[in-house]
Amino acid sequence: MTTGWKVGIGTVVLIATLSVGMWFTIAYISADAILNPAPPRKLPFLADQMFAAQAVEFPARDGVRIGALWVPTVAPAGSELQQTRRPTVILLHGYGQTRDALLPQAELMVNAGFNAFIIDFRGHGTSAGEVAALGTLDANDVLGAIDYLMSRPDVDTTRIGVQGISMGAAAGVIAAAQDLRVRGVIAEEPVSSLRDAVWTAYRDRLSLPAFLFRDVTLWLVERRLEQPLSEVSPTEAAARLTPRPLLVIDHAGEAPVEPGGANRLLNAAGAPKELWVSPEYEAVGEGSPVSPAYATHVLGFWRTSFGLQP
Repeated sequence: MTTGWKVGIGTVVLIATLSVGMWFTIAYISADAILNPAPPRKLPFLADQMFAAQAVEFPARDGVRIGALWVPTVAPAGSELQQTRRPTVILLHGYGQTRDALLPQAELMVNAGFNAFIIDFRGHGTSAGEVAALGTLDANDVLGAIDYLMSRPDVDTTRIGVQGISMGAAAGVIAAAQDLRVRGVIAEEPVSSLRDAVWTAYRDRLSLPAFLFRDVTLWLVERRLEQPLSEVSPTEAAARLTPRPLLVIDHAGEAPVEPGGANRLLNAAGAPKELWVSPEYEAVGEGSPVSPAYATHVLGFWRTSFGLQP
């Protein structure tokens, strides 16, 4: 073999090695970005809300420290609360968000006579956890929240509900399937497959070609989490909610995290269940997710689920 051939083969091997190394490095950086989402921007501020909130902490079911906001209900102007123990709704944010994203929903709850309890999932906001769990372990955070509420003297422990968005909806459904103390579930823009949802988040945030990076990136994510995403199924959990009611909310005019996820979750659930497609809230609610139609459907669901008068 001539010297020229040797140099040529060596060059090809070097280029191939560098290409594979760069490919794997990009996939590793992508996986790290998925597990460590950037802090959200343009969230509501607590100071702008017309209620008082208390920062609290509690252990998740597996011991991880979870930060939360306790928002007690308020009495209508000129009156007093007739009962000290009130129904309570646990509010669960989506991937890459924090509890602050749900302050408008909390205000809706407390003005309607319910307590609101907004948690930060592990790896988000004020909670512990090295990385975002992407729905694999987050049900433990919700179960820990239920355990905490059971110890509060101002909670009607027979009337606890769960309301989540996107991956928060998935975690809420999974937790409710394991804990009969949950009286009802609202799932907004839910995901039915964690693997598909993670891929969508990856695609939207990083804009890299799927055929080159998807499989190795998700493999690296699962190695870091030490659990395959496919082993955690919100749809299987939804089938175990019956006879507790489920309201699935989809938003018109928005690209969902997982296209078709709302219908797949609803189809898996037994009765009673309902799908409501809300109008574009940016058009009717001045940018707030709490439009009049949203308030009517959500509060109506909770009053019915808790056995309260309309």
